[in-house]
This record gives sequence, structure tokens and C-alpha cells, in this order.
Amino acid sequence: MPKKPVQLPVAPSEKLAKTKPAKRKSAKLPAAVKKEQKRLSLVRKATSRKGLAKKLSPEALRFTAYSRNRRRVIIAVIASFSALIALVLATIFTPLLAVKKISVAGEVRLSEKSILNAIKDQMGKPLPMISSEEIGVSLKAFPLIESFSVVSLPPHGLLIQITERQPICIIRIGGVDYLYDPAGVRIGKATAKDRYPTVSVSGDPSKSEQYQAAVDVLLALPVELFPKVYSMDAKSKDNVTMVLRGYAKQRVIWGDSSQSVLKSKALSALIANQKANVRVTYDVSSPNAPTENYSKF
Repeated sequence: MPKKPVQLPVAPSEKLAKTKPAKRKSAKLPAAVKKEQKRLSLVRKATSRKGLAKKLSPEALRFTAYSRNRRRVIIAVIASFSALIALVLATIFTPLLAVKKISVAGEVRLSEKSILNAIKDQMGKPLPMISSEEIGVSLKAFPLIESFSVVSLPPHGLLIQITERQPICIIRIGGVDYLYDPAGVRIGKATAKDRYPTVSVSGDPSKSEQYQAAVDVLLALPVELFPKVYSMDAKSKDNVTMVLRGYAKQRVIWGDSSQSVLKSKALSALIANQKANVRVTYDVSSPNAPTENYSKF
């Protein structure tokens, strides 16, 4: 019989021994290869997005486009608003629009130099920060100024437009004739060239009821009749009389300030039918029935 092969016993240490494969050191890739791999990765991502976009429904595509447009609009609005705020801050806190020249217009009796001196604190201020209230406080020292307006002249100019008080009559005080405006504010001394009616009034004109009654009639007179009035006396608002210019010093009983147009027409008709050298009193207090009186002169 054939003999079985004899197997030699294996040592226990040899059974447990295992050989481990040697570790390979990974070679570093060149920078150009890494850059190309990164580019290919981006291309694959973009391709996947395009493929996803093609799979989206038309409604989803419209919604996506709307979202993108909305983001663009929001970004544009925020950028514009930020630019506007920056511009405003620049004009306020920088000398970009600072006042460097102030001019005055409309002054007749007032001195331009004195007005500029009163508002010199406005120099250097930005035009958007100019306050009419502050300028008004500075101009309170000039009672002849009835009103004013402020006009900005960018980039560095400022114009103060003055409206002076206009005289309406003459009041004699202490033997001196002064010009007064309708509010009873003294404007200055009258000269021989000033052909305004002389109003008889006692006390402060700005607080006198007699003066106010006379002014109401003067303001109601037509333009062509006003220069003919030499003097006026208002004992009350319903009893206003006047004297016309001329040698005869013809008198007029006017009454109150109502129906001024009708009264002036009646008076013009009476004067036209009367000689200028005749002393007469015209009564137009009732314009529908005007009269002439020669006995009460």
C-alpha cells in the first residue's frame, strides 16, 4: 500500500506570524493637476445645475427668474439709498455747499451793509442747514422790513430778498412830519417830495382806532383819487372826512370805508362838474345820493 505523506508539525509562532504589506508613500500631485481637477469639479457642478434647470417646470423657472430679479432690485435700491445718505451727509458736514457769499436785494431806505452785518453768522453754514427762522430773528432789529425771503444760490451763494414797508400817510409829531405805513410803523422823516395824505391822529398810530379807520379809507381809495387827497381826519370809523389838494381846499365827507368804488365814481363826477377854485364840500357818504354844500365850508 502506498504510504501517506508525513506532515511535519508547524510551530505555533509560525501560525500566528503574518506578513503585513509595506505602506506606499502617496506622491504629491503637481499644482497644475490640482488646478485642473478643481476646474473639472466646477464644470461638473455647473453641468448638474443646468441639467436640473432643464428638468424644472416652467412655473419653477419663472419663480427662479423672479427671485433673481427681485434680489437685483433690492440690491439696487439699497445701493441708491446708501449713496443718497452719503451725499446728504457730505453736504451737511463738509464745506461742499457752505455759504461763502451773501447778497441783499430790495433794500431802499435800509443799508445793505447793516443787514449783512446782522446775518454774518450764516457765513460758512451749509445751504441745506440755513434756517429762515434764525435769519428772521436777526432781522427783527429792522422794523422797516415788512417781509423777506431766502433764496439759495448753489454752490456757495445766499440771497436775502427784502420787502420794505411802504408809507401810506404822513403824521405830524412835535412839528416834524413822519412817514407811516398801514400798520402804524414809522418809516422815517417825510420830505417835500413825499405827496402822501396827512392824517390827524392822537397817540400811538399803531394802537389808534382813528388811525386804523383813516387807513381803511385810504386803502379803499382808487389809484387815481389817492394822489388828490391832501389830509384826512377820522373821528370814528363811520365819520371820515378829507381835504383835497388845490387852492380851494375842497372838502369831502366820505363816511366809512364801504362802497369805496361807488363813492369814488360819485366824487369824480362832482369834481368834474365843479371848478377847482370853488370852495365846496362834497358829501358822498351816501353814494347813491351825493350832494354839494357851500354853506358848511
